[in-house]
Amino acid sequence: MYDFIVVGAGPSGSYSAYMLGKMGYNVLQLEEDRSVGKPVECTGVVSKRVTSMIKTDNVVNRLHGAHIYFPSGKEIHVKKNEETIIIERDRFDQDVSAAAIGAGVQLSVNSSFISAEPGDGHILVKYRKEGNIVEEKAIALVGADGAGSMVRRTLYSDQEISRKVSAYQVEAAKKMEDQDSVDVYLGSPYSKGFFGWAVPAGDLSRIGSAGFGMSRESFLNIYKRFLDPSKVSITGGLIPIAPLQKTYSERSLLVGDAAGLAKPLTGGGIYTGMLSGKLAAYALDNAYENEDFSPSSLKTYQKMWKKEIGGELRKALWVQKKFANITDSSFNAMGEMLSDPKLSERINNIGDIDYPTRVVGSILMRKPGLMKHVFFPVKESG
Repeated sequence: MYDFIVVGAGPSGSYSAYMLGKMGYNVLQLEEDRSVGKPVECTGVVSKRVTSMIKTDNVVNRLHGAHIYFPSGKEIHVKKNEETIIIERDRFDQDVSAAAIGAGVQLSVNSSFISAEPGDGHILVKYRKEGNIVEEKAIALVGADGAGSMVRRTLYSDQEISRKVSAYQVEAAKKMEDQDSVDVYLGSPYSKGFFGWAVPAGDLSRIGSAGFGMSRESFLNIYKRFLDPSKVSITGGLIPIAPLQKTYSERSLLVGDAAGLAKPLTGGGIYTGMLSGKLAAYALDNAYENEDFSPSSLKTYQKMWKKEIGGELRKALWVQKKFANITDSSFNAMGEMLSDPKLSERINNIGDIDYPTRVVGSILMRKPGLMKHVFFPVKESG
């Protein structure tokens, strides 16, 4: 019998497994694909917080600004003192996985989770490997198997992610002219309720869009700006942007996207996922010491992540719901206001991709006229 089983070998799962392995626990990690890091379903935009958690040399670019495009065609540029790091996501996943293996974790690839059932002193986990059904027991389970989590469906069937966006991205063989800034596209030409992007990744560009019922046209309006570059890879999927009400259960915890712990304003989930994976390991260690893996004991995990990032996620979700209703007319009006150099300087000083509501709140306070368009968007004519 294992001490713990972790389902999923993305950054959330591997970091949780790594932390548990470092603590000396016997850990089995299941990954449904044949290799870690594939398929890639991420833009790979992270902060220094992420690269400080795991040693990696898979950095392809470092950015210090953003070009923001509005429906009218207006563009503003903002800079940031804090650099944004662009990673090779598949190789980064492999780096986190390698750290877990180095800590003694047993990784089983091509192993698809089927079910889990808490029992007396253990949880029974069934998974399929090489066409065979395998059963293993562990003291507890960590579900880190993404937005469509089978662990969540099995053990948390009374819950579902309440808010999610669909995303589509291509990695294209086209080098962006400005290698120091990301492009951000706002409004209905590019997205429905979210935004589009183009990220310079060296000789390649990552071009995509996300939204509520995102259309092909939204993506193409961004893509065609790059003069039809060759597609190197194509990815797509759902991004959860609202946490579950309850991320713990009898002998189990959910981390990362499986728990809905992605950033509501950007959809980024690497930092929040790895942080939740670390906190899950702490909670399980505490439960082991107390010999108590009941929901009342494991609730400690939810208290920990709420203390660390719960306030930011709650505020960001509220802002995102307002953002999703902003009309093109209001976006254009906001673009004019945001041209103020003093606001650009403010963004430069306090912008933080992991805690974006800090700069949002600061800007709204310094430019009250923006609030009108957030709370009472201008109705489109016709």
